[in-house]
Amino acid sequence: MTMRSFRYGLALFLTVLSGAATAQDGNVTMGQQIAEEYCVACHVIDRGGPFKLEPPSFAAIAVYRSAEQIRARIVQPIHAAMPRYTQYMIGGNIDDMVAYITSLED
Repeated sequence: MTMRSFRYGLALFLTVLSGAATAQDGNVTMGQQIAEEYCVACHVIDRGGPFKLEPPSFAAIAVYRSAEQIRARIVQPIHAAMPRYTQYMIGGNIDDMVAYITSLED
């Protein structure tokens, strides 16, 4: 293993670790309020909502995606139709969204 590979692996590990800790620090209530304002037009955002794929319900996202994957999809959406809300949200709001979505898995 080269030093460059080691550094890359370490940086990736620390990023994932910090993302998981941050998701746990988010405010679920604030995340729900943000979802009600910005996400409900396309996504089903309620607890126990139907599992659907296009676009996925937040309940389905909570079950099938990790907090790190959810964060990555908010920061860098994979389809053009999803607005780039990260241009408007500060980092803490992203934490709140991740906390809200992951809370729906319970």
